Amino acid sequence: MNYDLFADATATTHIAAILAVIFGLLMSFRYKRFRPWEAGLLLSVFVLWSYYGNCPLTILEQYLREKAGQSVNLTSIGFTTYYLEKLFDLNVSSRIVQNSTFFSGAMFFGASIEWFKPFFHYEVFKIRKTLRKSLKKFA
Repeated sequence: MNYDLFADATATTHIAAILAVIFGLLMSFRYKRFRPWEAGLLLSVFVLWSYYGNCPLTILEQYLREKAGQSVNLTSIGFTTYYLEKLFDLNVSSRIVQNSTFFSGAMFFGASIEWFKPFFHYEVFKIRKTLRKSLKKFA
């Protein structure tokens, strides 16, 4: 069995899934009919990642790479961290990747939901008003 091919296919699928989430978030801002699909996708990613302690595609790729005789540590450092270092020679902590993924995903998700809009807009207007008052005091 050609485990290298399956591991590469898993990595390609993982990259495609990451891009689908990013483009889906951007599309859900413009087209409201995509929001339930994107919300389901984001929730499933968060649940699977939390349940397994890592992305299931990362675990599968680690397994396939070990079967192919390659020594990689995808599950300990993470998919994104591993490939950023391997392909672009960038050293990014897996904790930073995980925290930024959860934070940005939650923020995009929250911003794309229709019933959160009044709260976010109200807070932005409150911050603007406070900044204007403070700038007038110093001017």
